Amino acid sequence: MAKILCVLYPDPVTGYSPKYARDDIPVITQYPGGQTVPSPKEPLGFKPGDLVGCVSGELGLRSYLEKNDHELIVTSDKDGADLERGINV
Repeated sequence: MAKILCVLYPDPVTGYSPKYARDDIPVITQYPGGQTVPSPKEPLGFKPGDLVGCVSGELGLRSYLEKNDHELIVTSDKDGADLERGINV
């Protein structure tokens, strides 16, 4: 079992953007040179278009890591008590 500590941006204080520039994400099956794109075998852990680089998004990793018996600790406090607690637990 591994312990993974992520120090991410705090969640937006005013909330997430209510409207995005696009209604959906374009589907790409291969790159211009013919190389195939990555194709995950399992669900991504987030919906494409979601903000995953902040604390509540957890980079979309929690379900995958916990399913594989790893521990994910997420904080936005890069210098404070939450970071110390995460490192020393």
